[in-house]
Amino acid sequence: MTMFAYKEESSMSTMQQIKASRESFRNGKKLYNQGVYEDSLAEFRRAVRLQEVVFGKYHKETIRSYLEQGKAALKLAGGSEEEEDLILTSLKSFQRATRMANVSFQKALNRDMWKDIETNWYDVHPETDLSLGTLSEIFALEDLGDKAIKRHQYVKAIEHYCGALSLQDALVGKDSLDGADIRYKLGSALLKTSATPQAQETLQLAYKCYVDQVGKDHPATMGCVSKIKTISAS
Repeated sequence: MTMFAYKEESSMSTMQQIKASRESFRNGKKLYNQGVYEDSLAEFRRAVRLQEVVFGKYHKETIRSYLEQGKAALKLAGGSEEEEDLILTSLKSFQRATRMANVSFQKALNRDMWKDIETNWYDVHPETDLSLGTLSEIFALEDLGDKAIKRHQYVKAIEHYCGALSLQDALVGKDSLDGADIRYKLGSALLKTSATPQAQETLQLAYKCYVDQVGKDHPATMGCVSKIKTISAS
């Protein structure tokens, strides 16, 4: 994204951002159906960028934009010089869509979306590819960590979140929003066990990722800042 485009989007009112995000989604779908995958991906990226701010990550429109972004990146990857980066984009997009849908969608819709992801993924990857299986393992470990937190079993939560992050970083690297979300949870759990230096380091990594991916004014970034400030104040 150019600096001009960023400033233009930042100067929009909320209603203008909503309208622009929906226009980009519609354009992305049209271009995808025409086989113009590079322009389609650009439109879905814009839709996601705007919707993360105006709707939030759990909104159904944000989720669907992430799903379509992943599909467009996957189509574009084949034979591209940027194939590896595009495959990572698709995995990150599918993960984002699935994690958020687990909260926002009914189970039947989640199953349908996952089948859609599998169909698109295995159209270009062999059945022996383990990437989607690894995503499922990450989801499961994060869920175990969340359940441990609810039971105030913070050491167990730390173990599960660390396991999820080990798989996460190996699969898509350390610069994904979902990885930052899990790091934030890990940092919060570490604080509960008084492991303050480790918590601060973990939260700083999450903060850096949020700033790089969605900017300083995004709710996730600001929430991370608040958590870090509680450490400095203690």
